[in-house]
Amino acid sequence: MNQKTLLYRSDASRFIAFPFSKPDGRDAKTKSSRWSKVSSESSSSPTNDPDFSALPFDILTKIAAPFNFPNLLAASLVCRSWGDALRALREAMVLLRQGKQFKHGRGGVGRNLEKALVSFLKGAARGSTLAMVDAGLIYWERGQKEEAIALYQKAAALGDAAGQCNLGISYLNTQPLNHKEAVKWLHQASVGGHVRAQYQLALCLHQGLGVEQNLQEAVKWYLKAAEGGYVRAMYNASLCYTFGEGLSHSRRQARKWMKRAADRGHGKAQFEHGLALFSEGELLKAIVYLELATRSGETAATHVKNAILQQLSATSRDLALLLTDNWRALPSSR
Repeated sequence: MNQKTLLYRSDASRFIAFPFSKPDGRDAKTKSSRWSKVSSESSSSPTNDPDFSALPFDILTKIAAPFNFPNLLAASLVCRSWGDALRALREAMVLLRQGKQFKHGRGGVGRNLEKALVSFLKGAARGSTLAMVDAGLIYWERGQKEEAIALYQKAAALGDAAGQCNLGISYLNTQPLNHKEAVKWLHQASVGGHVRAQYQLALCLHQGLGVEQNLQEAVKWYLKAAEGGYVRAMYNASLCYTFGEGLSHSRRQARKWMKRAADRGHGKAQFEHGLALFSEGELLKAIVYLELATRSGETAATHVKNAILQQLSATSRDLALLLTDNWRALPSSR
């Protein structure tokens, strides 16, 4: 989704909602397992082994709807009954893989969004929430928001955290806006460990969208998302520590989270961290971060960088640019 979220602040605010490329491409940090434990009812039973085959098929398929392929395969091997019940979802996994190949032009096939959508929809019809979410993403990118939201609603109702997150974000981006529903679904996804949802929920709490403003709760979710590797949450967590919003002021914690965001490619954080290094006399390091910020589109960093370059020797300038060229961002969940 190449649209901007509507979680905008006024120009006077330091906290901003950044654009997201898609509602969710399924964060790796969300790995909640939805296994149901089936126990023996009678202590007089000749065996204590659970009767897995007694679980009704419709309940089993709903439980397994958000499973990825390894979890689905493991569930299919529990017993023959489960294997039979989950056949449609295994077929959905094949269709999901085909859809991703067409979407990204991998596996020896050319990029074809129409064929990708057809594969995702077939997988969704077989009950896979992963396929529902991927089909929803394509619909959203094509401007067919009603179709996208319908698929997100199905996935969310089946407990899919990415579907819940995307549904929440959709309610913040479609008219009429529905902040309360957005917060409801973002909270469910956040509790499930979805880092993008945690960040978006923190923004809602910070700005009082669909919920009473609560800076302490906002900071809690910023930090959870930041600890989960979400770069934008790292940046906002740093600002909270800098200005003492929702928690006690801490320069050390502010610097820690700002550097973490900068090292993962956040342009504004690179600019801020570069300024901090400059103020401490670390000119060479400052140049690296300011040049990175400039390349990320932070035009204000250019003026500071050029002023510092004038204070360095030609050898130091060349070294700084070499370090910048060889810099690589640390992994993150964005």
